[in-house]
Amino acid sequence: MGILDAIHHVDEDEGLEYLKKYYLSDAEFFTGSQFEQIGAEPGTENKFTVADLYSVATLAVNVPARAGLAILGNEAETFNGLLGEIPDVEIRSLTESEFETHLGVKSPALELWDRLRRNGHIERRWGIGPTLASKLMSRKRPHLIPIEDSVVDRVINRGRSDSWRLWWEALQAEGDYLERRADGLRAEIGRPDLSTLRVFDVMLWMWGKANA
Repeated sequence: MGILDAIHHVDEDEGLEYLKKYYLSDAEFFTGSQFEQIGAEPGTENKFTVADLYSVATLAVNVPARAGLAILGNEAETFNGLLGEIPDVEIRSLTESEFETHLGVKSPALELWDRLRRNGHIERRWGIGPTLASKLMSRKRPHLIPIEDSVVDRVINRGRSDSWRLWWEALQAEGDYLERRADGLRAEIGRPDLSTLRVFDVMLWMWGKANA
């Protein structure tokens, strides 16, 4: 089951109930409901902040101290410089050539990903895996970078595929259906700030947890 099949598998009423439970439930508080908002300040879109590094704790991961000190301190210019080269746009709006420019093999986004993970030639690893890297990048570019998570990966059968391309292809495939569905969910829960990627990430995560 791919992304589109998974989303279609969750009917609209069921999907809404999952979003209400995650964002609005008083009985069961999900800390991830605050991921987008906690400590967010205007004017910091191109700068990693202490709040950004703390925000991922709401999604059950933590930035190792050594990595955090580098991201905020002695390597801040490098990390913020790469972040500033990544446009704050919706992934669904990209053409094929724009996808390659902004998310492809030579893109600033992939270089930032590699530096966060310490991939390839960039020194030794420091404890940031793909899930944590995706959450840090999604916090700064929520409309462009999807979160990678073991539950959602299982639901969509991602395997070792490129999640950025998979989400781009899914959002391109059915006209504006997914965007309209996300709009409806955002309106119902009173969270217009949520990206389409995040709406479906939460919906599929909740469905995956309920049907483990």
